[in-house]
Amino acid sequence: MPERMRGALLPLVLLWLAVHAVLLAALLGAKFLLTKTAVLVLLLVGAAVFVFSRMRASQRRLTHSPVA
Repeated sequence: MPERMRGALLPLVLLWLAVHAVLLAALLGAKFLLTKTAVLVLLLVGAAVFVFSRMRASQRRLTHSPVA
């Protein structure tokens, strides 16, 4: 490979790799950020429902019990 061609292609290859690295980092960062956010929101909503719900367990009568 001639030295002039090598000198012209090397910056283009480095630029191509840098652009792909930035795109990959952005996509993976968004994916994991959104995933963590969604899981955190689900956990917080579940905890809020558990803490603030006023449902009480109803007592059940056992029909097969000899005491009832």
